[in-house]
Amino acid sequence: MIDQSPRATVIASLAGTLSRAVALGDEVAARVVHETIGRLLGLPVAPEG
Repeated sequence: MIDQSPRATVIASLAGTLSRAVALGDEVAARVVHETIGRLLGLPVAPEG
């Protein structure tokens, strides 16, 4: 097993949360988790719209 960085561990956990939010149809939660994952990966935040 490969040791993961703390950030990778958090992102993996958030990916599961994102999947559950989408499965439940919770668009707001999915959007928040998606944005959080993007920020952790260092991606620019897209404007809402």
